[in-house]
Parts: sequence; C-alpha cells; structure tokens
Amino acid sequence: MRRYLIILLTFFCSINLFAQQDNYSFLKLVVFNDKGNVMLVKWDGEWEIPGIRYNQPVTLSKFIDTLASEHGIKVQNKKLNGLFTFEYENRPTLTIMHYYTAKYAEGQLTIPESCEDIGWFTIENALAKIPYQEMKLIISKITSNPNILWGAAIKKRADNTIQFTENFYDLK
Repeated sequence: MRRYLIILLTFFCSINLFAQQDNYSFLKLVVFNDKGNVMLVKWDGEWEIPGIRYNQPVTLSKFIDTLASEHGIKVQNKKLNGLFTFEYENRPTLTIMHYYTAKYAEGQLTIPESCEDIGWFTIENALAKIPYQEMKLIISKITSNPNILWGAAIKKRADNTIQFTENFYDLK
C-alpha cells in the first residue's frame, strides 16, 4: 500500500511540475491617437505600454478590445507588429510577448485599477519615460518600421540588464 501511495504521489507531483512550467503569452497594446501620440500607463511607479497576460478563453481581437476598454477607449486597425521571446533569469519558463499597434477610435482615457496614471505622449517623450531598455528598443523598432512583423529573443537578468539571444528579424 505504501509503495502504491508513493507512486501515486510521485505521479501527481510530476503533473503539477509540468503544469507550472508552461510558457505563457503576454500582450502589449501600443495605441496611437490622431496626433501620433502613444498611450502609456503608470504602473508600480513606472511608465510603460499597457499590457496583460493573455490567459482568457477569447479571441485575440476580443482580448485587445477588452484591454482597450479597461483604459476607457475603443481602438481600430489592430495589427500585430512583433512577437518576442523573453527568458527571465528568475523564471523557469519563457514568455511570448505579443506587441500590437492600434489606432484610438473613441472614448476617454480612464486609469485602470492597477495603475496610477495614464496619458498620451509623443514617441520621444514616451521613450524617455519608459525605464525598460527592451521595451524602448521594441517600440523604436515597430514605430520606425511599422510594416515589418518583428521578432527577437531577449534574456532579461535579475539586475534588469538585457541580452539579445536573437537580434531583431523580420518574421514575414
């Protein structure tokens, strides 16, 4: 009986271990208004592109609409501009970052519950405010070459330094 319990316990622990090691997707939404300004949110004291883990049973289009509505707006012309593989030094799994661009359609910016502030910024001001080097590089790439679907692989260390394990490339 004891042997059976040990085998059963080992089996369930193995299943749990594998379940915890699944890669996951994270979506970033780069929204531009009519003036060409980009929307940023202030989260945990830092300005950045709004984003959220994609773990809901809905289509990507619906997910993007929901993310936009959480910021008080509706968007149009949604476009995938980048898929980036992130390896974090302190995590056993990879994260796939989806960077979408969209055009502001209507609505009033609303600060989401988890954020401290929200606003429109020129690209230059946005890049100056964003503290994450990898996000700055990605935003620069997708705004300077919007007709390319970008890919790259980035390793982010515990000290927040980054290393490109695969430089930017065209996924098309």
